[in-house]
Amino acid sequence: MNHSYKKDLKLPFVNDAPVTRLSDYLINGQHLDHETMFGVANAKVIFANYEVIKSDFPNQWDRITKGVDCEEAAIDKWLVENTAFISNKQAHSSCTNNSISLTGVRCRAWRPSQCNRSAILGQPEMYEEDSRFLFDVKGNGVSLNEDPKFANTDGFMTLSEAIHEVIIEHLIFASMVHATVDIRPMPAYGVVDLGFSVWSEDDHKPERAVLLLRRATIKHQNQREPFEQEKESALVFLKTELLFRKYGLSSSNCASVGFNVLYDGIRLIVDRDGQRIKLGNTLEHQLMHDLHIKKGNTIIIDGINIQTTNKMESNPTSIRIMDFEGYKICSRFRNDLYASVDTDYQNLKGIFLSRKDKKYIQPDPLLSFAQITADPSFVLLNQLVENYEKNHIDAIELAKLLQEVITSATVRLNKNKAIY
Repeated sequence: MNHSYKKDLKLPFVNDAPVTRLSDYLINGQHLDHETMFGVANAKVIFANYEVIKSDFPNQWDRITKGVDCEEAAIDKWLVENTAFISNKQAHSSCTNNSISLTGVRCRAWRPSQCNRSAILGQPEMYEEDSRFLFDVKGNGVSLNEDPKFANTDGFMTLSEAIHEVIIEHLIFASMVHATVDIRPMPAYGVVDLGFSVWSEDDHKPERAVLLLRRATIKHQNQREPFEQEKESALVFLKTELLFRKYGLSSSNCASVGFNVLYDGIRLIVDRDGQRIKLGNTLEHQLMHDLHIKKGNTIIIDGINIQTTNKMESNPTSIRIMDFEGYKICSRFRNDLYASVDTDYQNLKGIFLSRKDKKYIQPDPLLSFAQITADPSFVLLNQLVENYEKNHIDAIELAKLLQEVITSATVRLNKNKAIY
């Protein structure tokens, strides 16, 4: 490897085996829908964590890089050729994006249930077993059953979203290593620029559409189908969230899984996004008791939104985290907490923790990542992302700044020595 390759993040990762067979999904009960996707012209790798790719696909790496001058450039070409595709619905839509240039190449893709903007791509059926490879690709468009529209349902991923997920991945990795627990984020291989823009519903400001390439894995059963887990599992999620919060990280401090609760002296009134949620008497009494709700109280409950792989099903103490789009970096937490025991988290069945409880955790000032947002490299990184579309920002500069942001944020966790 060329360790001076400037698009290389050179960041650590958990060295688990990737899923390389479609049959593994079926054996574990995860349904896959087959569809055809269309190749996108002018796609390119912005940055990658090449050591992860080499570790997960050693045979492909050796074959692709044999006799080439720059191994990483050859890997970039391989990544683009096997991942730069978008769904049929997205390729023929212009309501959320500008014009998309297609290559004319098509590929097979397999979409896990409840995945609106990610799919499995790759070669799962090579004649030689050690030549199989799969990618979990996020941002390649809505499924055949959906229509592209705004508000996070256009099927695309923006550059700012992808960089946010990469940052959170490595903050989780560093903090869980520091905490000496077997909780690790699933690694991203890299980010691919698709060469066209998408815009938001609010201001129609254009931002570059990208793909986030991730290690293929299988989701935990409670996140892919109707499933009611034991309370012990919900307690694991609660403890994990509280551990994250020690470092100023949270999966729950966002609007995606939040509930507003009002007690009028007669009944509890609960709603999410303006939609009333009905409670039975038993659940109502549990909420009143666990969250110390009194007449006239109005509270907000943050639902824990930790997505895990199926590794936890066989070993609850070994947790692999995935999907970091809803994670936040916070200096303080103010809402009550809820860990669901049901796939349908909106029914509020689960474990609750009041913000007044002594177990409720605030960030440790010596360990918290909250100060990252004031770091000059973080501010500059956001400016580069914001200007990437109009100023043709150099990808090498983005990769360098991203690495600086993560290194700067994690240096204090090891007595002022970077663990990266």
